[in-house]
Amino acid sequence: MKKYNLADITGIISSCTCMIHCMLTPVFIAFEMSFVTQPIFTYFFLLISFLAILKTTKKSSNKKINILLWFSFIAFSLSTLFEDAHEGLEYVAYFFAILIIIGHILNIRYCQTCKITTTQH
Repeated sequence: MKKYNLADITGIISSCTCMIHCMLTPVFIAFEMSFVTQPIFTYFFLLISFLAILKTTKKSSNKKINILLWFSFIAFSLSTLFEDAHEGLEYVAYFFAILIIIGHILNIRYCQTCKITTTQH
């Protein structure tokens, strides 16, 4: 059975949920569920993502993946927080959310490779 880093799984789920939440915002508004569009949800997703990346990068020794995750998180945060002020930033946020997901997946694969090479020696 494969073991996965809980922080990576949390980061993937959080980024996916955040993207779905953002894409469904017009539907929420149409069905008079605008409470779901409150900024507190954005801050919640950013906090979970931050904590997942912090924990992941503390455990990972792969500098490239760590840089990818932090760069993507900072860009995602800025584009999410300022999307109302600048048209089109929501698409930038989607792009960086996908990069965060990719970073976590790469870290999972990297960690599995480390365990395999460590146990073989």
